[in-house]
Amino acid sequence: MAAETGQTDDRARPSERERDTHERNTEAALSQLVTRHGFGRLSGSTLAHMEMVGRFLAGAVDPATAAAGQTSDVCPWGPLVGRIGAVALRAASPATADPHRETLLVLLELWSRTPMADPAVRPRRGRVAASVTAVRDEHGTAVTIGGADAEWVARKNPELAFLDRAFGQGAPPALGSVVEVTDAPLRWGTADQLTRLTDLVRARGPVPWDRKAVDLLAEKTGLSRTTASVALCGFLGHPNARAGKLTPQARKTLKVTLRDLEDAWFRDLEGHTDEDRLELLADVLPQDPERLWEPGGLSEVALRLSEAWRQRFGTKAVAPLDTVQAAEKVAPNVTGAQLCEWLADPGAVPLLTKDLDSWLESADSPKYKHQKCVPAAETLQLRNLVEAVLLGLRWSYEELPAGDPVREGAPAAYDLLIQRLANPGLLLPACLFDVGAQGLEAIIDRFGTVPYSGPGELTVDYVDDGLTVASLREHQRLASLFFRPALYGVDARTERLAEVVDASRDSGHTFERVRLLRGKGAEAMAHRIRSGALPEGAYEADPSASAPSLVEEAAGHLDVPPDSAALYLQLLTLSAPTDRDVRKWNRWTPARLRKAADPLVARDLVIRHEHRGGGRKIFVPGPFTQGPPPQETWKAGLKAAADAADPQTPFIWRPLPDRFTCAWHHAQMRPPA
Repeated sequence: MAAETGQTDDRARPSERERDTHERNTEAALSQLVTRHGFGRLSGSTLAHMEMVGRFLAGAVDPATAAAGQTSDVCPWGPLVGRIGAVALRAASPATADPHRETLLVLLELWSRTPMADPAVRPRRGRVAASVTAVRDEHGTAVTIGGADAEWVARKNPELAFLDRAFGQGAPPALGSVVEVTDAPLRWGTADQLTRLTDLVRARGPVPWDRKAVDLLAEKTGLSRTTASVALCGFLGHPNARAGKLTPQARKTLKVTLRDLEDAWFRDLEGHTDEDRLELLADVLPQDPERLWEPGGLSEVALRLSEAWRQRFGTKAVAPLDTVQAAEKVAPNVTGAQLCEWLADPGAVPLLTKDLDSWLESADSPKYKHQKCVPAAETLQLRNLVEAVLLGLRWSYEELPAGDPVREGAPAAYDLLIQRLANPGLLLPACLFDVGAQGLEAIIDRFGTVPYSGPGELTVDYVDDGLTVASLREHQRLASLFFRPALYGVDARTERLAEVVDASRDSGHTFERVRLLRGKGAEAMAHRIRSGALPEGAYEADPSASAPSLVEEAAGHLDVPPDSAALYLQLLTLSAPTDRDVRKWNRWTPARLRKAADPLVARDLVIRHEHRGGGRKIFVPGPFTQGPPPQETWKAGLKAAADAADPQTPFIWRPLPDRFTCAWHHAQMRPPA
């Protein structure tokens, strides 16, 4: 066979000019599968070196010729031995740039003519303190695969990568003192498979993209859809790597943005090595390459890849795709996949499991103590996490069914965050304080004169009352305020800070997030999820499931069926109960929704009306806000009355059974007009 004899087949070889182009493209085409460390560009010899090594292993050249052909200017391609399937996946991918695709196809064709594509050959990879670069005897053969030429090896005896094969049961000869060695059996990529794949790509183009395969891989592994997309294309490296980036056209094909890719990297891929990527992708292609172009072909790859991922990295908490998609707009600066992972498996989030100290130095921004548990990604900053867990708790409580893994995990995420906020070494931003004409006196009057001291040198003076740290700047109207959440709510200092925060022009400040997290509403929502009071698959927004006794009371009082009473409570209480959401929460058909509304319309309790952009046809009577979405103004009075009765717990932060009850009682006292 050609692989054993070094003979070639009849296919056209690239011209010398084409070969030079492919040599220049090789490093970029293999980027993030094999990486050459150091500076400078390749002089152009990787493909030639592969071919020389293949011919030597096949017996077509002698050791002296192989030694003369050694060079240091090659990619460290040795890890590809036994794992050439990873290169084949990338060559067939629609995300690969055409010039790189052609280079990879040439590489695969070359590889198919070597013993490295013969499953009967038993190669090994390793490192050796080399004294020679190529050796052969009756037991086998060994050769270095890049890093130095023969003359340098003779002088330095360096530690180099090598490849060997045995001819029989005996051990192959050694190139020097072996440092490490491992078997490299062929996983995918026989000569026939490589030849067929390259012919198919050239004849049919890259494999058709299939979003169903992406969804399947995400479901099986808990990966984000972006990570699943790049994994199916063989691009698992850093999105901003110098070489091997996805082109704008590739991102368009995959429907991902640079921000998506960066988030996916920090969420799923940071810390993975070339070795990880090669092992993961080595054996995911179908045995018959033609399957890739058939319906469901890429889904077959997704299944094989999901199994490989689970074996190597385990499985992340798997959130249903509907849940991930619904989470996309819940918290700013956090993707839906990231939010779902934090809530479903909070014990795996370093910032939720280990305290993080912070302090002030020379600028108006906290500095965080660098710990191994703290990733560098922006989306893992503690302030983003505080906001994400807070908003995610309420969203999962209200919008997800009982039994959803994201909803079930949210209370644990809440508990862990409360523990982290109890760390006395944590300092967070509060707001900017407009001191007006009073200047420094306004700060001193509220927060005293005790200076703040931290581990770093200060170029801005601060005062510190224990809870609040405030900057002191002459002739500046705005002072930066920071606070220690561990001391929130302990004494009157909290009220003094709260007055300033509430009067500030800042929006979305961390102090407000902490206030809500420490409030009775968030605690009650977490308790409600933990209690298991809601039947599996039911939604809290369905009063028949979350407040059945109230539905029974309303049905009797109004003399309507239970479905009608449940719908009436939803229309009274919820800010935007669209027809679609009501059907989802109540698990109703459109016909059942119409049937439930009829008795309410007949009694003038609700009206049928279509407001543009409202998403519903049933409203409480009376005037409306214009929206979007349009909302009954009666609900503003409901919220005002509820907030007046309990100023510490905003109406929208109360458990839904409480809100349904409050709305029902308010409607008895002030019926909608």
